[in-house]
Amino acid sequence: MPPGPLLLLFLLLAASTNAQTKKNLTIGYLTAVKGDLRDRQGLIASGAIQMAVDQVNSDDGLLPNVTLVLQWHDTRGDTVVSTKVLTDMVCEGVYAVFGPEGTCYVEAIVAQSRNIPMISYKCSDSRASTVPTFARTEPPDTQVTKSVLALLKYYDWRKFCIVWEDEWVSVAESLKKEADEANMTVTAWREVMSSNKCCMEKKPCCQGIFWYNIITETMNLTRIYVFLGQAKTLVDMMQTMQALGLFGNGEYIVIYADLLTYSPREAYKYIWRYESVSKTTLRCQESDFQRARSLLVVVPSPPTKNYESFSERVRSYNSKEPFNFPTPTVFTISHEWSKFITVTAANLYDSVLLYARALDKLLREEQFLNHTIIESVASNGTRIIETIIKNRTYESITGATIKLDRNGDSEGNFSVVAVKKKDFSLQFGDHNFTCDYYMVPVGQFQEGDLLPDYKLNSPSLQPEWAGGRKPDDEPSCGFNNELCAKDDSQEGSVIVAVVLGLVLFCSSVVTLSIYRKWKIEQEIEGLLWKVDLADLLSYFGNDIIPSPSKISLVSATSLESRCGGQVFAATGQYRGMVVRIKELKFSKKKDVTRDTMKEMRRLREIRHDNVNSFVGASVEPMRILIITDYCAKGSLYDIVENEDIKLDKMFIASLVNDLIKGMLYLHASAAICHGNLKSSNCVVTSRWVLQVTDFGLHELRQCAESDSIGEHQYYRNMLWKAPEILRDAHAPLGGTFKADVYAFAIIMHEIIGRRGPFGACGFDEPSEIIKMVKQEPGPGEAPFRPNLEQLRDCEAGQDYVLSVIQDCWAEQPEQRPDFRIIRARLKTMREGKQKNIMDQMMDMMEKYANNLEDLVNQRTLEVYEEKRKTEDLLHRMLPAPVAARLTRGFGVEPESFDLVTIYFSDIVGFTQMSAESTPLQVVNFLNDLYTLFDKIIKGYDVYKVETIGDAYMVVSGLPIRNGNRHVGEIASMSLDLLAAVKNYQIAHRPNDTLKLRIGIHTGPVVAGVVGLTMPRYCLFGDTVNTASRMESNGLPLKIHISPQCRHALLKIGGYTMEERGLVSMKGKGEVLTYWLTGASDEAIQRRETEPIFAQCDKSQDAVTLPVDLDELPPLFCRPRRSPKLMGDRRHSSVPRGNSVDKGVPDFPGPLRRLVREARSLDPFPDKRLDKLSSNKRSYHSLQENNMHALCNGPNGERVMGNGALVCDPLLDTKRWHSLEDMPLENVHIKKIITRSSIRSWLFGIFHANSFRNSDASLRKATCNYTDLQAEKESIV
Repeated sequence: MPPGPLLLLFLLLAASTNAQTKKNLTIGYLTAVKGDLRDRQGLIASGAIQMAVDQVNSDDGLLPNVTLVLQWHDTRGDTVVSTKVLTDMVCEGVYAVFGPEGTCYVEAIVAQSRNIPMISYKCSDSRASTVPTFARTEPPDTQVTKSVLALLKYYDWRKFCIVWEDEWVSVAESLKKEADEANMTVTAWREVMSSNKCCMEKKPCCQGIFWYNIITETMNLTRIYVFLGQAKTLVDMMQTMQALGLFGNGEYIVIYADLLTYSPREAYKYIWRYESVSKTTLRCQESDFQRARSLLVVVPSPPTKNYESFSERVRSYNSKEPFNFPTPTVFTISHEWSKFITVTAANLYDSVLLYARALDKLLREEQFLNHTIIESVASNGTRIIETIIKNRTYESITGATIKLDRNGDSEGNFSVVAVKKKDFSLQFGDHNFTCDYYMVPVGQFQEGDLLPDYKLNSPSLQPEWAGGRKPDDEPSCGFNNELCAKDDSQEGSVIVAVVLGLVLFCSSVVTLSIYRKWKIEQEIEGLLWKVDLADLLSYFGNDIIPSPSKISLVSATSLESRCGGQVFAATGQYRGMVVRIKELKFSKKKDVTRDTMKEMRRLREIRHDNVNSFVGASVEPMRILIITDYCAKGSLYDIVENEDIKLDKMFIASLVNDLIKGMLYLHASAAICHGNLKSSNCVVTSRWVLQVTDFGLHELRQCAESDSIGEHQYYRNMLWKAPEILRDAHAPLGGTFKADVYAFAIIMHEIIGRRGPFGACGFDEPSEIIKMVKQEPGPGEAPFRPNLEQLRDCEAGQDYVLSVIQDCWAEQPEQRPDFRIIRARLKTMREGKQKNIMDQMMDMMEKYANNLEDLVNQRTLEVYEEKRKTEDLLHRMLPAPVAARLTRGFGVEPESFDLVTIYFSDIVGFTQMSAESTPLQVVNFLNDLYTLFDKIIKGYDVYKVETIGDAYMVVSGLPIRNGNRHVGEIASMSLDLLAAVKNYQIAHRPNDTLKLRIGIHTGPVVAGVVGLTMPRYCLFGDTVNTASRMESNGLPLKIHISPQCRHALLKIGGYTMEERGLVSMKGKGEVLTYWLTGASDEAIQRRETEPIFAQCDKSQDAVTLPVDLDELPPLFCRPRRSPKLMGDRRHSSVPRGNSVDKGVPDFPGPLRRLVREARSLDPFPDKRLDKLSSNKRSYHSLQENNMHALCNGPNGERVMGNGALVCDPLLDTKRWHSLEDMPLENVHIKKIITRSSIRSWLFGIFHANSFRNSDASLRKATCNYTDLQAEKESIV
């Protein structure tokens, strides 16, 4: 026989042998049994897949040549874990994968890379729909939009509004996109934050007014609302709509999309909040029914009645191989209760049957079958998924017919729920909630072409519309009345109204313009600037009352003051303030022109700190009185010529800066040239602020008669004039901007050199100087100017200053800089200086107070040490940040912490031990034990919350967050405490073993201070309860930890744990818990503890001598002071200089740092003033009486803190005006006063406070000095 036929016969026999032997196909199952995934279904639905595998293997008509073998893994709902497990499965030869749960997009991509079919039973990530080897039996969140649109189409609602919570963004976007494709209109689009996140972050959306704003913004844009979000947020929205009266006539309807399967017991959530029906015994109200009639809910359909038998079989499979999940105790004790099997189990069951049917169809299409072909077809993800999609629909174990879309996504089976008459009752513990209507299914969606078809379950289940009929999606005339024909008469009325409005508006504008012009004319004629002579007090015609401050203090022999003796400013009082009066006399009657009136009005409006204010003018036939603000320090010329006043660099910089700012304002803002700028026209206020004066009104000043001042004074007044003004007989009266810059340069030379405007220039007479200035320089010659070389030896004569002066008096006006450039170039003069010279004056006064500094240093150090000890003791009772806020008088707001770790422990058998021991023995035992605990926990970043009896509670991670270290701190501390307990011997029961039971849990809490008397820092939240449950369900000498704690410990590493198993906890159900057994070198280690206190060793240069906890003095070992006397009203100053008391040692460290830390303390000891004990007063309340008791000593003596009294004045209320008026016996005491008191006195003087307030503080400090000197002598 030829070899060809023999080979063919051999192959046919081999194929027949392969076909008769079943091929084992391993399928993978990925679920979430443990982990942090919310609503994980591994313990509930896993039995359904083994049930489906057994069903396929036992059905001879389905996959007769194949046996399915199940392999499963727990992914914990983590993408990283599931991806790793999936790759391992693929390498081990898995042909199909079912799952994973929770996450699926990344896993679907991995499966696609190997062309492995993946069918998910619980994953709503819409991104996975694009993967060709992926299908799912649980519909994604976006599938509900098709049913919503089908419902809108059924009732012919083509215009609607979408309101959605931020977590529903994909569903909202899908709904809007599909509505556009269906030619529907979304009239409004509003996103809101989820209520849980909103209230946790304390956003405005947590308040009731938020929904009011949302509804009022959209109510005129829509009649149909589609809401996507939580059910409790739906209730808030509909209650707001009802409050606005939108449901009264049935014009508005709300459609709500819910993704949770309909449950009759939980359907109340669409109408009421949980707390409304679970905590009170009541009956529903008619208003609730009115609101519910305007609501339709699209919800996944509930399973059929046959689903219960399927659920029972799934429960049975859960406890069998390969899962062997234990049945919770609560279900084994009572047969009346059974674990609820969710619809996820049906989706898992359906996914296996979909794969099996598709594979069976593909295998039957093959002509020859062997193991190789079966393996190739079974693992061909593209063909398997395409076959599943081609079948379009499948019958689910729930009894519903479900359609698959072109992406392999289940479209689900949705129903519509509406309110109907039905007797309803719910039992919540002792409370019963009853109602005669309820939310029940009224219709369902069936398979359609593009959108599902909506059909009522019964004609009698038509919704009961609030208005008696179906609402429309828009008003009959449209939202803006655009669909109705306009009435001509109405249109005419509108036109008439508009015309009348325009006429009225134009009339108003014309009237206002006329009134404004009239008002300006009135102001020009004197309503603002004119001053009545009768209002000027202390001024009588030519009898000038000289002011106490001189305008000229120059000696008669000075070159510039040969005109005579001292000249005083004419002053008066106008409306309670001192003003300066300048008299302009005329030889004949002088009429004030309109231009001059305008200029006075303009001057009246000029207000600047460095421009002397023009108060007004008093006009008489033969004279005009110019009234300006009075400056007590006189003119700049007086200060420069007064040798008793020392002008240092800082003083000069302040004056020059004020002059620049004043001129800059006149030039830039007011657009006014001074025209007569000189040092005598620069005045200084009582606060040493320079102001520019005597500008403007040049026409009046030119026409006024000049007093006989002589030739010398006439030419002297021209020394500040620019050369171009001197040469031009027709120069403008108001001068020029560049001429003001020239005058500024002469003033700068005058201030720095203090030798007159031109100094030692070689000419004796001003007329000679003016002649030289007027003379134009020849080619190559320098113009005549003051000698700048004389200024180089002055303190303020730096090169850059001299350069500015030289540029400012340049011969050509256009070469002179303006004041903006001058300010920029002289900025260096002000570096490190204050805006005024008040601090400089303070330093001058403080030179008299240095003798008290060493005593202040000593007392400051003593008080600082006492305060530090007191604060450390306070920090043992409250956390340091909380204690700091409380001691400053602030409240402590409750604060939320995302993750902390809480430790609970108690002593097993403590109750029996207490019964067999005396109370003193119990107290000593607990004190010894918890003192040991306290020493251990000092080495960790933890905070002991409280001890109640034998319970011991510790937390880490608050009030100062420490990242992820909190769980390690608590774990290492627990191991140390457990080790210490094992070696601990009970004093009065040496043969007993101390059994400590420890529980740890990690989670979020809210912390805050509770109470006013003995306030406590307390923790609130379910985390506290869970930690307590972990302790109470633990075992002696064991550390019981929660899964959350274990997860956190795994992240940081270094700890060994072992699984305990499922533990039933009150309020938690069954929880998988663990034991903490040990730690490695990588774990957090105990740190060396530092002493709570450190005393100052005065014989060394460091702080030593730690204080032991057991040797601490009582918390309040000194007489208690009133907290009002210990505030920061008066601060201790920074000490300087050496000690004058040789008995006081040199303290370690820089005193500057020490005093800065103690700046809020009282630098003086308590002083008791006996003379104030006799002051009697009545009290208006018990609180005031108690405060008075705190402010007095045990003998009725008055307590003084911070160097000043708070309640009663130290001295009689007597007004005094200067330091010389103080009634002191010793003159030298006036110079030796505390620096802080001088600062307070000077602050009042320079800020124009009343002399009584500022000088009283200085008198108090002086008397304090007398007491301090007496005490110091007694100490010595």
